[in-house]
Amino acid sequence: MNKLLRFAIPILLLISSLTNTISAQVDKSIQLVTNETIEKTISAEESHTYTAELENGMAIIGKVTQKGIDLVIDVYKPNGQLLQQIDSPNGIGGDEPFDITANQSGLYKFAIHSLDPEANKGNYTLKVNRILSLSENTKRITKKELPTETLYNLWEASLTDSTVIDKFIDNQPEQHIIESIDENNTDMLVTYFCIPNDNTDYVMLSGGPDFLGLRFQRLPNTKLHFVTQRVPKDARFNYGFNYFNLDKAGPNGEIESRSMQHAYDGTLEMPNAPKQPYITDRENVENGTLLVTSIESEILSEERKITVHAPANYNASKPHNLLIIFDGESYGARPNRWSRIPTPTIMDNLLDEDKITPTVTVLLWSMGKRSSDLISEAFGDFIAKELIPWARSAYNIDTDADKVILAGSSRGGFAASFIAFRHSDVIGNVLSQSGSYWIKGTEDENHWIYPEDNGKLIDLYKQSERLPIKFYMDIGLYDAGASMLGMNRQFRDILEVKGYEVDYREFKGGHNYVNWRGTLSDGLISLIGEK
Repeated sequence: MNKLLRFAIPILLLISSLTNTISAQVDKSIQLVTNETIEKTISAEESHTYTAELENGMAIIGKVTQKGIDLVIDVYKPNGQLLQQIDSPNGIGGDEPFDITANQSGLYKFAIHSLDPEANKGNYTLKVNRILSLSENTKRITKKELPTETLYNLWEASLTDSTVIDKFIDNQPEQHIIESIDENNTDMLVTYFCIPNDNTDYVMLSGGPDFLGLRFQRLPNTKLHFVTQRVPKDARFNYGFNYFNLDKAGPNGEIESRSMQHAYDGTLEMPNAPKQPYITDRENVENGTLLVTSIESEILSEERKITVHAPANYNASKPHNLLIIFDGESYGARPNRWSRIPTPTIMDNLLDEDKITPTVTVLLWSMGKRSSDLISEAFGDFIAKELIPWARSAYNIDTDADKVILAGSSRGGFAASFIAFRHSDVIGNVLSQSGSYWIKGTEDENHWIYPEDNGKLIDLYKQSERLPIKFYMDIGLYDAGASMLGMNRQFRDILEVKGYEVDYREFKGGHNYVNWRGTLSDGLISLIGEK
């Protein structure tokens, strides 16, 4: 019995000592209080513990200022799990700021210590600047996360007004707003917004400077989704919203099916976008005549529909330029109907201001065959050997090739350049709007975004002697990268090296008519403008 007591007493004393030590360590922890400054000396072996009682969603903000020792702050959640280790790269001096938002309720611990076992003793000061309630912290975090004051105000209003989102949408003419950026003279911030379907998983923006698209996010606790984009002040482009929907079926949602819905199209015109002064009717401008007719083509073995615009007060005794434009339906070939590019109006306004010399315009209808026609040699032969002679027989067209202009956008720009290449004896001008110079016209066609090979015309013009053709070319900076912008620049460079006269321009826009309707007049003034 005495032997047992001799062994038991030291063990009890050891347990009592450990209990007292642990108790002392717990007792040494200090409750953090707002605006109280704590100054301490600390050695490499020590760890100083502080605590803060936080409800889920509350925040504690402050800093530890190091003085002669490099410290870290280990933050522990109420369950004892390490939440974060704070260690700024500032050595033995400077601040270790902390900004902790509680994600569970309870006692949070802050352990201040050094990671360097050989560190010299040093000092620190600890100060808690703010302890925020759930409501205060929610507003603070949301204000930091939302990119604009407008979105924040909208969110804040939604906390007390359930109708504010619908009112906001109803008051906007389009689904975007444009706001200034402080100390930025070149760009503005555009916010796009929508209310997607209940089954929409996410929303993507297409169009504008971000070629790969941008993903929307939800305005917290509302049905509104938004995304922002920094846009140059002189940009103009079309944009769209795509909803990526997710439908589930089965007792536990075992079956999932996904679909993409193109939900919205809009046009963004920034404050300094290039003016488009010739696209609207003017009361004091006399309109030319529009004739919808057709010609029989032996080369194509079909009847081709065309619309001819003759200037107001057409003078049959005076030679005129001949302008031929592809995709006539989009360029105003249908009288008294809206068109993406109102070519008759543009021609009337240009002629009225004497910006161009007298011109007869032929708008060639696509008739659903543009994809094949605009890369076809037979179609080019029809233009050169049948359409141009027909125009000369019906109107007084100058006999010189440099008075004939082929114009088109996208594949039509390719066609104009290709046909002129093969028939430069009768066609002396090309007006190309975002020409598709990536086209090879072979079975192993280039990918329209990522072409593996040079387009057909890149090589044809590179390998040939200079021909008597003058070019106007334009392309959008936001067009498909390598295939469009890249190959237009490459084609321009080849033409210039060969000695061609090239007027090449780029605009801050994409591959669409909203830009081409303005640049058509630029090209005509460049090629057949009054000298």
